[in-house]
Amino acid sequence: MKELMHQARVLLARLNPREQRLVAVFGVLLAAVLGWNAVLGPFLGGRETLAHQIDGLKAELASLESLARQIRERQATAAQGASAAAPGADFSLLGFVEKAAGEALRAESIASMTPARRPLEAGRVESTVEVKLTAVSYGEAVAFLQALEEGASPVFVKQFALKKRYDDASHFDLGLVAAVNLPG
Repeated sequence: MKELMHQARVLLARLNPREQRLVAVFGVLLAAVLGWNAVLGPFLGGRETLAHQIDGLKAELASLESLARQIRERQATAAQGASAAAPGADFSLLGFVEKAAGEALRAESIASMTPARRPLEAGRVESTVEVKLTAVSYGEAVAFLQALEEGASPVFVKQFALKKRYDDASHFDLGLVAAVNLPG
């Protein structure tokens, strides 16, 4: 490094005073450009980037607050309507699923419906029905799910599997488990 500095001084000493001033001005301009690009430019650009990110995050925060408000409203209405949607002890999930399947599907596409019950905490019981359907169209599958969802009871789909048939790409094999929690 010392040798480079020595060579630079020797070269500057060989130049006449006018050339030395031009080299000095060029050096100052070069230092200013490098200083701007290396220090001030990224600093100021970083501030602008942060300002844009802050504005974007403020917009996201407003939409999240709106979604949180909607969730709180729906939870409040769900809590009020929960007693009306609770099934009675005489509710038959198998009968409900059979009715929904009868409305939405062809009888030959229903392969099996297997009911089961298992105890839950606090004396409640979970009633499930495993449904296996073969060669159903996409529209029939959607209609069956709609019939399950639009019922007056709180039936939910616990498992769902849709598999395209290898012999007919327009039809599917569908397996699902519908469930409901009942009072013990």
